[in-house]
Amino acid sequence: MSATTETSRERRARSWHRADGTPVRVLIVDDEPTYREYLERFLSRDGLSVRTAETGSDAIRIAHEFGPDVLLADWMLRCEMHGIEVGEVLRERWPELRILLMTGFPTADLEAEAARVGIDGVLEKPFGLEDLTGAIRAALEA
Repeated sequence: MSATTETSRERRARSWHRADGTPVRVLIVDDEPTYREYLERFLSRDGLSVRTAETGSDAIRIAHEFGPDVLLADWMLRCEMHGIEVGEVLRERWPELRILLMTGFPTADLEAEAARVGIDGVLEKPFGLEDLTGAIRAALEA
C-alpha cells in the first residue's frame, strides 16, 4: 500500500486520539462476556484503548486505574448496580467523562433518567458497529 493510500479503518484509528496523542480510552461494562469481548475486539482494532468489566464495581475499580474518556455501559447489568449508576459514580470523579448506554429495552423512563443524569447517548441493542463508532464520536465532540 502506498503512503498516500489509506483505508477507512486507518483514518478512523488516526482520528481516535486525545490532544496529548494517546488513544481515546473506552471502558465497556456488560455482563454478557461474548458481547463484551466482541465490542472490545472491534474498538481495539479501530485504534481505541479499551478495558472491560463485568460488573459495576469492577468498572469503578478499573476506571480508577485506567481513566476512561468514554464509558460504554449496559443499562441492565445483572449485578449490584445498573449502567446509569456506574456512570453517575464515575462522572463524579471525571466530570468530562462521556457516557453511552446500551439497552435492548428502551423505554420512556430510561430516556428520562438518562437525560436527568446527562447520559451522552443511548444505543439500542442490537446496533451496528458504525452506529457505535458514530455514537462515540458524537459524544467526544459534544
